[in-house]
Amino acid sequence: MRRRSTSAKKTERAATYLTDYEYWEQRIRHAISEPEPALSNRLVTETHYGLSNALMEALGPETGANFHSWAVWGSRKAGVTIRQEDLDKSIRDGAVVAGVVGTVVAILGGLLIDRRLKGVSRATWAAGVATGASVGSMAGWALAVDSRSRASRLILAGNRTVLEEIGLLTARFLARFANEPSDDQKHLEEFLQNIRPGLTESGGQDLLRRTFTCYHAARYGTDLKARQEAAYFANCLAVYHEHIRLQPYIALSLPHIIRKCVTKRMMTYDVGSLRFAVGEDVPALNGLSFPEHLEQLENEDLVRFLAGPEGWEMSLDSLKNTAAKDWTQIRERMAYVFALFRAMHTEPSVLRAPYAPDGP
Repeated sequence: MRRRSTSAKKTERAATYLTDYEYWEQRIRHAISEPEPALSNRLVTETHYGLSNALMEALGPETGANFHSWAVWGSRKAGVTIRQEDLDKSIRDGAVVAGVVGTVVAILGGLLIDRRLKGVSRATWAAGVATGASVGSMAGWALAVDSRSRASRLILAGNRTVLEEIGLLTARFLARFANEPSDDQKHLEEFLQNIRPGLTESGGQDLLRRTFTCYHAARYGTDLKARQEAAYFANCLAVYHEHIRLQPYIALSLPHIIRKCVTKRMMTYDVGSLRFAVGEDVPALNGLSFPEHLEQLENEDLVRFLAGPEGWEMSLDSLKNTAAKDWTQIRERMAYVFALFRAMHTEPSVLRAPYAPDGP
């Protein structure tokens, strides 16, 4: 009796878990219920990676990245804050900014005193400025420590929220359609009935209904350009839904006084082997702003969503002016993310594993 090859066994296991809702549900519940924050974040990241591969297999690798492909890198970046690995830099930046503010306040205060008292000695001026800078730096240090601790808790909560909501829907989508060879709109309608109607702000999931309608189009379409546009549109809808839900977490994680400084100086992230900064325009890769099939968008709903007056009014021809100045502002955040998703939709780095085999 011939033994099956190792590759055949792996293929069989992959086909089994791909459509096994209970497998994904158990994995997702385990990741979000893990009490140790750093481990929970790692489990969330790895589960997104598994779902990314499974959904890519169902849609076809040629359709490009999916929401979970991107969520891998968002979750991996969240782990830096959850583990507070960015605390030292936060302290330095907070101390510098607050120190400058303190110095300016001391100088302005000195000018007011000088006008009232008709003259202040240089020694008094110097002492006042030094005190302002010192007090400002101390306040910046305290603010950085407190904000990073608070951010760690909030970002972990958001990290879990994203996986639970979209991950479970993706698992249901895989269970229903991954092994369904032909398009059946009745099956799609039955699937969508289990997604809550209503606006995201009110607890609804209309954006996710549209997300999985687009993934269904990417799964069963025959034209590659249309399928890639559908997958890209799905990614934008899903990430927009989640960022509406995450807005309170993101706004509370950054004190108002340091938001622009953090956005400009600290918000870098990796996607595979590539590094980006949200305070800079999304870069063109290999001299091309967008991949071939997304260079000129033809999906009318997608064009209205991105560029229409009731949408984001984004430029569809350029990556200029995509940099964010304040990451807590959802319009700035989404304009950057939508451009990034489009520019790198077929970039292999997006699909890489988030960790080396032996560790993060």
